[in-house]
Amino acid sequence: MSVLTEPKSYPRWQACTDAAAILLLLAGLVYLAFSHFLVRVSVPLAHITLVALAAWGAADFVSGLVHFLADTYGSVNTPLLGKTFIFPFREHHVDPLAITRHGFLETNGANSIISLPVLCIVLLATEAESNPLLRLWIFFFLGAIFLTNQIHKWAHMPMPPKLPRVLQKLHLILTPEGHAIHHTPPHSGYFCITNGWLNLPLKKLRFFRLIRRFLS
Repeated sequence: MSVLTEPKSYPRWQACTDAAAILLLLAGLVYLAFSHFLVRVSVPLAHITLVALAAWGAADFVSGLVHFLADTYGSVNTPLLGKTFIFPFREHHVDPLAITRHGFLETNGANSIISLPVLCIVLLATEAESNPLLRLWIFFFLGAIFLTNQIHKWAHMPMPPKLPRVLQKLHLILTPEGHAIHHTPPHSGYFCITNGWLNLPLKKLRFFRLIRRFLS
């Protein structure tokens, strides 16, 4: 893991890019959800619940995999990915409270940028009438991905807002106690930061150790 030697800056162009990405993603997600009503597609509540849980779990896995890769490979100088994606993960090991000082745009912009191509492909390649469950899964999955960095931020805050505290106590989102395990050196486990449900199973399976061995 490379050592951070330069301060984090948040230029105006990046703030504008993040704002545009967030607005486009949220607009696309709203359309994705309500497109079912536009064509009057009926999906049973039980199916919606199962799809939502599956998407929420998948987002947790993806958050862990991305977190592991950003913590383990590359550096802050890696082209395209370094300052936008790798730096934030490395920064919060050196300064765990750094993420709590990021505004809404800086916290959630990067995940919106990487989610937009997926959303565009789904909107162009599928239809609500013939692919309702797939589109619902994408809605919940991308929604969870969008919220992941915000959830991560709440897990670092000494006193997050009331609703996140309730969700943390219910273990519906990442808890400060669970995430604290990741911040124990050498930061080699508990990478999942959406809800943390998969942290213990992946540790038992030695998943990230195997990935590191495979990629070495």
